[in-house]
Amino acid sequence: RPYIVGDFFGSISSSMFALFQILTLESWCMGIVRPISHFAPWTLLVFLPYIIFTTCAVLNVVTGIFVEQIMTVNHEDEKLIIKMREAEIRQQLSELKRMFDEGDVDGSGELSFKEFEAMLHQESVRVFFLKIGLDLHEARALFQAVDSDNSGTA
Repeated sequence: RPYIVGDFFGSISSSMFALFQILTLESWCMGIVRPISHFAPWTLLVFLPYIIFTTCAVLNVVTGIFVEQIMTVNHEDEKLIIKMREAEIRQQLSELKRMFDEGDVDGSGELSFKEFEAMLHQESVRVFFLKIGLDLHEARALFQAVDSDNSGTA
């Protein structure tokens, strides 16, 4: 039955097809490897590493495609989260400015520390500061940080 070797490996195209059959495990054992191994037992030492190597290579490529896709989606998610956070910060700053403008009861265009303390007694102001992660002591520290010239106004 030496014609089996010629049938599977007699030309480049038949060799490629036979190797593809072996790679996809389509009748590789009974149809190709066993008949050939009767005439050349050493072929098992060629076919088994070939199957292992090509299977690992294909799995590596498929895994790489999935990982790249996940990284792309993750990068897009990070950009979206940053945009959402920036919009949230802009909204919070706008709300803080509105509260400071409302707290300026004397209409001077500046918020005094007395006016700021009066604001802190309002429930909506306390809730806002808690929402942005500041307790009342930290809110007072924020006012002092904004009052860069220590004039008692911001």
